[in-house]
Amino acid sequence: MNSTQILNALEREKELLEDFICLSEEQLLLLADEDLDGFDNLLQRRADLMMELTAIEGTLASWISLIRTDPSVSPEIMTKMRAVNDEIVRMANHIVQIDEHAHTRLDMIKQKTSAELRSIERGRHALNSYAASYTPPKPDLDIKG
Repeated sequence: MNSTQILNALEREKELLEDFICLSEEQLLLLADEDLDGFDNLLQRRADLMMELTAIEGTLASWISLIRTDPSVSPEIMTKMRAVNDEIVRMANHIVQIDEHAHTRLDMIKQKTSAELRSIERGRHALNSYAASYTPPKPDLDIKG
């Protein structure tokens, strides 16, 4: 492990977060169209990215704890690593904001769907009541001919 490897891993984490942000923003567009199937597909792709991000983060955490006390790492490299890490934190915060919007939109869709289902159920109940009380007219059998 050296500082270049850590910087490369940080850059890879940043790239994955960029992909994650793109998927998250695409999910918002799908939610605006109430395309829940498309939304679910993107959730799976996000889950795959999250697995890779988790693996990199675990490795980075142990590497960074070792490098902090390594006198051979130049201040310039440490500054670069901090800058990339700060960008990663900003990106992660942006993802949290996007996800908050997505959850709000999902709640709105859920409320709308629930109201529509209640309306359908009321209509079905009214139809059943009408059908139960309906008596068909008697045919007029007085045919002269």
